[in-house]
Amino acid sequence: MSDAFYLRWKLDRPYVEPDKPEDVYALLGIEPNPTVLAGGAPVPIHLLLLVDVSGSMDILVRHDPKAQKLGEQVTEGKRAQKVVSSVPSRREMACDLVKKMAERLSADDLLTLVAFDDRVYVLAQAISANALDQLSAAIAQLGEVGGGGTALGKGLDALRAILVGSPDGPRTRKLVLLTDGEDQEPVAALSQAKSLARDFRLPIVAFGMGECKVAFLTDVAKTTLAGAFNHIRAEFEAEQLFHQVLTGQKNVQATAVQLRLWLSPEVHVRELYRTKPEILYVGDLQPDAENQVHLALEQMERGKAYEFLFRCTLPRRGPNQRLRIAKATLSYDLPGLGLYQQTLETNIVVEYSADPSKVAERSGHVRRALSRAEVQRQVLFLQGKIDVLKEGAGVDRDRGIVAKLLAALIAKFDEFGDQALANQYRGMQDEFQRSGVISQEMLNRSLAASSRAEDVIVAQDIDF
Repeated sequence: MSDAFYLRWKLDRPYVEPDKPEDVYALLGIEPNPTVLAGGAPVPIHLLLLVDVSGSMDILVRHDPKAQKLGEQVTEGKRAQKVVSSVPSRREMACDLVKKMAERLSADDLLTLVAFDDRVYVLAQAISANALDQLSAAIAQLGEVGGGGTALGKGLDALRAILVGSPDGPRTRKLVLLTDGEDQEPVAALSQAKSLARDFRLPIVAFGMGECKVAFLTDVAKTTLAGAFNHIRAEFEAEQLFHQVLTGQKNVQATAVQLRLWLSPEVHVRELYRTKPEILYVGDLQPDAENQVHLALEQMERGKAYEFLFRCTLPRRGPNQRLRIAKATLSYDLPGLGLYQQTLETNIVVEYSADPSKVAERSGHVRRALSRAEVQRQVLFLQGKIDVLKEGAGVDRDRGIVAKLLAALIAKFDEFGDQALANQYRGMQDEFQRSGVISQEMLNRSLAASSRAEDVIVAQDIDF
């Protein structure tokens, strides 16, 4: 029987100069084989919804200039205006989305709904989508509980207890987090997210509501390589994104997906990006004592390709020699086809050449993927510098770095011919020159836009 996936690779430089260390970028792709994957029964799902109901979730999801002010209140230690508005609050939008998602589940699916502020409220625990009365009651409670501080870690810990005590059989799992990312203990929350993802093979999709903490939520989402972050500012956008998540989960074909890289002991690996289906800067690769890196992809959806890009520093070699940079092994289950513990391997190889014409060869596909992927890393770095400046701890060198980085991003998108994103960064540049900082809203839009692998521009991300 043919393999269910193709495991393919490219180097940005297939030939390198001899007798000197060189950096190359390896792009490793996983593509479905439609002939093998055409059949198979759909796999039911267990959808876990974790919803922030802290005081800050009662803030409007976006600014409304027509809002009628009713006075002031203190929300999580900060003064806020009480208003009447046609724009929903973050909590109201979350309640509406949970209701619509519950309505789209199938009879074999399960739903868990947990709310949290600085306490935990277990509203539904692995209940059937057919239990309409229980679902309605749980969603009604979602609009009433909470209002205190924010402790995401407590909500994640409650989900751990549910998963331990509620076996869900053959179902695939997805955790959808709805929050603004304002957390009292972000380090503890991130540690809990990593532990939960590792122990239960649980991908996390984080939905940031309104002016949220994008960098923190991106870190939460990348606890597995099947995670994702989405920034929500409008009702139509929220419903569309939720529909995509639910549809994608129902289309999961491969589970227990792991990508293992055995690396040549002489090769040093650096940063890793997931470049498809969405861009995600993962961080530096950390090989173990056996020179292996284990990447937890966990789930793959029907019809989607997955790509990973990483940088390698190669050792010196003489001309006309070949070096195996890595052996990549993909392992996975196909429960819908009754196939388990399937594996697929490929070797990533570079050649040393004294031929200048060969050494000059470049892969345009890999370079384009790298250029797009680097943007997210640069914007995350920009976020850190702006945070330092807002806290009053920045110096002239920090301001100079921000100015140079904005100029570089504008030049990069001008080179791509992407004037919409070039103008987006020009807007950030203008604001920085006027005020010395960049608004969180602008940074959020830039980080959200940087996750798109395809050249797709969404209007709300460029309308300043």
